[in-house]
Amino acid sequence: MSKLIVCGSGIKSISHITEETKHIIKHADKVLYLVNEPNLKEWIKREAKEAESLDDLYFNVQKRIDAYNQITNHIINEYNCGKVLCVLFYGHPTIFADPALKAVRKIKAANGNAVILPGISTMDCLFSDLQIDPGDRGCFTIDVTELLIYERTVDVNAHVILWQLANLGMHNVKQTSKLNVLSDYLRKSYKHDHSVCIYEAALMPMQKPRIEWIRLDKLSDSLISPLSTLYIPPMTQKKPSKKYINLLEIDIQNYQLSSESDTATK
Repeated sequence: MSKLIVCGSGIKSISHITEETKHIIKHADKVLYLVNEPNLKEWIKREAKEAESLDDLYFNVQKRIDAYNQITNHIINEYNCGKVLCVLFYGHPTIFADPALKAVRKIKAANGNAVILPGISTMDCLFSDLQIDPGDRGCFTIDVTELLIYERTVDVNAHVILWQLANLGMHNVKQTSKLNVLSDYLRKSYKHDHSVCIYEAALMPMQKPRIEWIRLDKLSDSLISPLSTLYIPPMTQKKPSKKYINLLEIDIQNYQLSSESDTATK
């Protein structure tokens, strides 16, 4: 009986793969994979009963959208062969991994058997490396091209994460030359000297992430790679709404430290 299990490899090579995903890779009839680290590719080929890279489908097509469509169709064709099929994508399997998500939706729409398991994403690594709690002030996250072409409003009071920096305005796998357009757009909301961070999660254990803080007006001169994500810290903190404090019957004192010291007595 056919079954599709979509998994994520996490970011750090091999070490981020969950025990559940490792079990699936070892026991599935076939593993299709699209990952960007050579050691991980070799590990998959060693551990799986049968493994096939999706690199050719992804990199040998002019338009990224055509590559995604080919991968989706290939996943469905392999599923229809009556296999327990594992599809492994870099990072989290639904974050900028459209082909597998579409395949799952199509299979489930036809009453097929398909599931998605979570994986560690770049955003998870960013929260840890930059010591950010998204529950503090909230988090606004969006594909950088979508931000511009729909003229989305940036929430300057929140943590802002802009994905796919190197793909800005690009339909293929080439790197953007339009960072100046992004910089001009963001400077409508932030001061020109607002600090932003070009972030790249570490791919290998013991490797350090790239955490490069720059002024916003220097963004267009920065070196980026396909791994680059842009983080923008909150610019301001909004004042609490008196209206909703009253409606929720909140006593602000309950959210502040008491005047008594919490230091343990000796």
